[in-house]
Amino acid sequence: MSKQNLLDIINERLAVNNTTVFFAHHAAGDFKSFSQGKKKQVIALIIKQSQKGALLRPDGNGIRLRGKLKEFGKIKNKAINIRIIYRPVELNDGKIEMQIIAIGPRDREEVYDKAKDRLIAFFDELERNKK
Repeated sequence: MSKQNLLDIINERLAVNNTTVFFAHHAAGDFKSFSQGKKKQVIALIIKQSQKGALLRPDGNGIRLRGKLKEFGKIKNKAINIRIIYRPVELNDGKIEMQIIAIGPRDREEVYDKAKDRLIAFFDELERNKK
């Protein structure tokens, strides 16, 4: 499944919640590494978070991270042992864009370290996509 096909599928389901999703290059790679079943579960977690409120607390239901990742939130699921690190951004048209930077196992700090290591590349990628 290509990155664009993945985005189309998820964004179609998120449209009812006035939300879109953007997978950073590395996060798309994280996603592709999962089995088909895990991929469906990750998509379901993203959709569920958009339904609950993608913005970070107190404006939404997202759990804010600390330190270098203070602009980001996390989605976690103990049952499938996954964490998704995303940044919610309010767009000019009133939609919320969930910008996903990392997806990984819910073990120790691994996914947070991945996200911190990707910050510069993530913001560079966003800048390139604006043009």
